[in-house]
Amino acid sequence: MSEKRFIVAKAGFLFLFLGLTLLQFLSFPGQFAHMRRSQGISLVIEIALTIVVGLWILCGQVALYCLWQIVESMRRNRFYSAENLKWIQRLLMSFKVASVIPAVLFLILIPQADDPGFFVMLTIVTLFIFSLTATTSLFKDQIAAKISE
Repeated sequence: MSEKRFIVAKAGFLFLFLGLTLLQFLSFPGQFAHMRRSQGISLVIEIALTIVVGLWILCGQVALYCLWQIVESMRRNRFYSAENLKWIQRLLMSFKVASVIPAVLFLILIPQADDPGFFVMLTIVTLFIFSLTATTSLFKDQIAAKISE
């Protein structure tokens, strides 16, 4: 396979990881502090949102690192290996955790809601994560079956 495609995929993962890290440490905490000042949300909700969204972003970072390792396994022609299966299981776990977090966000934010747009977007993101979880579970089963042959 062309080495360039692996480099492009890994570069994409790297830039996504850096972007998520920037959001995690700079953007979202500042946004929630601004919401507390301008919209009057409580400090407890600000802290809860910061922790929950930080955990959600951490799930994305773990998923990107797992994808990096999976692409590396592909590059080495070791996609159907026990080592790669472990990375796919870790990827699946990060998706499962990320699937639960929107429910927590709904519980935190529904009492404060004044605009349904955010919840529509959150629902779409949740459905996307659920579909990634289901698809990754299917990949895991297929690779496990191939390895056990």
